[in-house]
Amino acid sequence: MKGGGGNDCILEQDESIKIGGWGTSMENSKNRKVLVIGSIPEFHELIGGSLQGQFEVMDASSESEGLAKARGERPDIILLGYVDPRGSSFRLHKKLREGWITKHIPQLIVDAHFPGQPQRAWTSQEAMQMDAEEYLMISPDDAGSVAESVKALKLLERIDTRLGEKANPLKEAILNPNIFCVTWEQIPGRGAFEIQQEHVFDNIRKAANLGKIHAISVTDNPGGNPAISTEMLCAEVKRVGTEPLVHLACRDKNRSQIESMLYGLAASGVRNILALTGDYPSAEGFEGKPKPVFDMDPVNVVRLVEAMNRGLEHHAMGKKVALAPTDLFVGVCVSPFKQLESELMAQYYKLKKKIEAGAKFIITQIGYDARKYHELMQWLRLNHFDIPVLVNVYILPYPTAKMMNSNKIPGCVVTDKLVSELAEEAKAPDKGKAGRLLRSAKLYAIAKGMGYAGAHIGGHGISPDMVEYIITKGEELSKDWEELVSEFDYPQPDGFYLFEKDPKIGLNTDVLAKRPSKSSVPLIYKLSRIAHVTLFEEKSRVFKMLRPIARWADVSPRAKAVLEFFEHMAKTVLFHCLNCGDCALFDVAFVCPMSQCPKSQRNGACGGSYQGWCEVYPDKQKCVWVQAYDRLKAYQEENSLEEYIVPPCNWELWQTSSWLNFYMGRDHTAKRLGIKPPS
Repeated sequence: MKGGGGNDCILEQDESIKIGGWGTSMENSKNRKVLVIGSIPEFHELIGGSLQGQFEVMDASSESEGLAKARGERPDIILLGYVDPRGSSFRLHKKLREGWITKHIPQLIVDAHFPGQPQRAWTSQEAMQMDAEEYLMISPDDAGSVAESVKALKLLERIDTRLGEKANPLKEAILNPNIFCVTWEQIPGRGAFEIQQEHVFDNIRKAANLGKIHAISVTDNPGGNPAISTEMLCAEVKRVGTEPLVHLACRDKNRSQIESMLYGLAASGVRNILALTGDYPSAEGFEGKPKPVFDMDPVNVVRLVEAMNRGLEHHAMGKKVALAPTDLFVGVCVSPFKQLESELMAQYYKLKKKIEAGAKFIITQIGYDARKYHELMQWLRLNHFDIPVLVNVYILPYPTAKMMNSNKIPGCVVTDKLVSELAEEAKAPDKGKAGRLLRSAKLYAIAKGMGYAGAHIGGHGISPDMVEYIITKGEELSKDWEELVSEFDYPQPDGFYLFEKDPKIGLNTDVLAKRPSKSSVPLIYKLSRIAHVTLFEEKSRVFKMLRPIARWADVSPRAKAVLEFFEHMAKTVLFHCLNCGDCALFDVAFVCPMSQCPKSQRNGACGGSYQGWCEVYPDKQKCVWVQAYDRLKAYQEENSLEEYIVPPCNWELWQTSSWLNFYMGRDHTAKRLGIKPPS
């Protein structure tokens, strides 16, 4: 069996399959824009000419033109020379540095003497006030020509250095197959002036000194509990010189607030986003449990980020307007540790949507089963997805393990066998610290050997020296990672695996396992399918007959009111309908995700289900996506759950007839099927 780090994922005893053909993310320098500003033609010929072919070079010869191009074109770097009249260069420099759009653009000041300009472009007082990344001075007394002096300054190398500093180090690390990326999760907690937040920034400063951690991730109200704003904290993390990874949970924000938050992060230079569904709100909010929002799911958050990166288009004053593009880097989560076939497939169906929406990386949920980690990599290969994955290395103490085992921390899978091992380790004088750190290092090593792109390290009360130990020991162990696989054999009772087990290596073969689950189909679903074919299939005679009636009812207040009443009565009894008006019954096998899923998940299951039960109502209500899978599987249609992305609910249709909205081409299903309003 071939081992090793990098991108090799072991599928069979003598076969090594390369998974992550992501390549490095370093953009071609020709796609980078350089704005050269100066009034002297020779300056543009010399400076701009030396950059042609290496960068996209733009020129500006005046203060107003330079400011307009810097704001409109948003270059990657600005080279500022002498601008007429004297004093304009300094004034322009200050405007660029203080501007909302231009403040993050690196500036290289080139103070060179050319015929037709004052001997010095800036006064000594102005030069002292410069806040540029570099100040390059070419004295007229220098030996040789100005051209030779420019060459001696190594301008290209300096530009490359500054562009490298502007690059996203987390993005570069995740997408570079030669780097095993490490992120460290911080939990800042509730309050504004708490010692826990001081510890977070102590960790950040120490992590920077280690030089082994590529980003600090900050949780977003974990456990559904209030905490200090993750976006504010990440902006501060960025300010102190470390790359942040923002957790963005959909629990507390509607789509407008999410968009606003993303623009605020982009403007402050924070670019890395982890889109999450989020834990359900806890009862620890002010005066009780807060109202959950869940207006968007991670699939649609990724879609929003991609639209923003292209330059989000919207309508203003009746005209289509394209906003300036952002440079956000968005990832998602997945849990391959589900026990039931239906639960697991729901996770993979939703992950497929996340990837197709534009997700750039994946972080796993918490689990300790090596076969499941291997399974995820095989699923990606099977579906031809080249996307990097980070393993979630949670440093697991015995008390936390017991909570996870009893499902008190939803989505985290710790088996009875692992709890027993931790109980024995906890009897040691160090209360199991050495054992859990070594276990974390071994998981790090296995993930690297399988071809994971990195490790997302987390846990409560974790110090930098613990993180450093995991990295150092994990690297050491990764050379023989196959020998560690047997130590991570934690199957769940009757747990489903997507691939058959390879008994020789303890992982999986590349043979898909049989899917044995069977369930009885409720009568309501059988009747719903008949009604759908009859009433809502465009080719149906009944559909064609009802179209003119729908058009008439849509403009008749009395007829519309009668129709809405009967629809409400029927769908409330049958589906617990909330009258959202943008019906998703067609998308979830006639199980309403708006009324039956506490998180209103319209694109797939969240990560919190347990043994098929809903995270919020365990042992009382089955996850709607488990129900949908079981219903569709009886008709061999379960794969339909991955076929298309469902947009977020259009609240403009709230409390209106979904039947009319479908027939009139207004709801998302009609738009997906191409149903136009009847003429």
